Amino acid sequence: MKKIILVLTVAMASLSSCAYRVKIAGPEQLVHMSQEAQDSLRSFKYYRFPLINLNDKQKLMAREQWNAYENWMLEDMHHRFGFTTRDTVIANVKVAIIQPNTIQPGRENIIGFHLHGGGFMMGTPYERAAMLMANEYGYTVYSVDYPLSPEVKYPVAIDASLEVYKALVHRFPEKQMVSSSISGGGQIIQSMLLKAQTENLRMPDANVLFTPALDLNFTGNDSYYFNDGRDVIALKNSADKLFKDLYLPAAANLNDPQVSPVFAEYKDDFPPTILATGTRDLFLSISVRTFWKLKEGGVPTELLVGEGGWHAYQYYPEILEAIAARKAVYQFLDKYLK
Repeated sequence: MKKIILVLTVAMASLSSCAYRVKIAGPEQLVHMSQEAQDSLRSFKYYRFPLINLNDKQKLMAREQWNAYENWMLEDMHHRFGFTTRDTVIANVKVAIIQPNTIQPGRENIIGFHLHGGGFMMGTPYERAAMLMANEYGYTVYSVDYPLSPEVKYPVAIDASLEVYKALVHRFPEKQMVSSSISGGGQIIQSMLLKAQTENLRMPDANVLFTPALDLNFTGNDSYYFNDGRDVIALKNSADKLFKDLYLPAAANLNDPQVSPVFAEYKDDFPPTILATGTRDLFLSISVRTFWKLKEGGVPTELLVGEGGWHAYQYYPEILEAIAARKAVYQFLDKYLK
């Protein structure tokens, strides 16, 4: 775990001229968290995040450094699990196929469709969430390398992901499907599923949203205020400016459900959905609001809130709270997969 944090710290240090230092609360607020979670959260006090006014070189540098970190994580995961990976192209989009050494009995007929996080501007399909789900749940995951901003703007990533989804639905009509995502990938996948629903496409059998960014207004949510400075990502001058401005065209309607899926009117034929967040997560309120919107629409749904959990903590392999969250996700999947 210390090596992971060191890699992250070094990777972002060169952007310190435009960085935000995370404020971590005192130890009395960590007392009910596992030691692994406490150690990890404390180490984040040195973590720096790029803010506004990045030039093109800095944007690309941030992406390259983050991707280098994810490539290192891929090697680490290979050592842990020994799974296989293969790059392919589906519907003119690069896709990583992640296959565990052993498909769990009864899960040969299940495939995963995953969209990574990264604030719409960085990230790779070889994300820990995809690799952990493939290996722990024991099924094959198709992780999409969707186009990134600022090279492309909304809705290019959504449309590209939808084309991959259509291709997989047609290629594997007999297989059950799990859609999963984290952070910015949650906005893309939820918007994609809403669009797929309007096109009368077959929907996934279950949907997993880890700390999803489903309201791109970046205003008005309670957790934007009480968790800004407690989470490992910042709202002011970061999520509300950098990621949104890079991803969205100037004329975008932030209340459009395709932009901010928390505003969608869900119906009971939307796939059963589980949302996983934490009490420190900047996007906690978004998950709560989305949970109630789904529930009001008759969609089977669950909301997991981890004590002290920060943004995307669920994809840490060794943190006990993350392990428990993923186990609860797998139990949810078992309810809806035959």
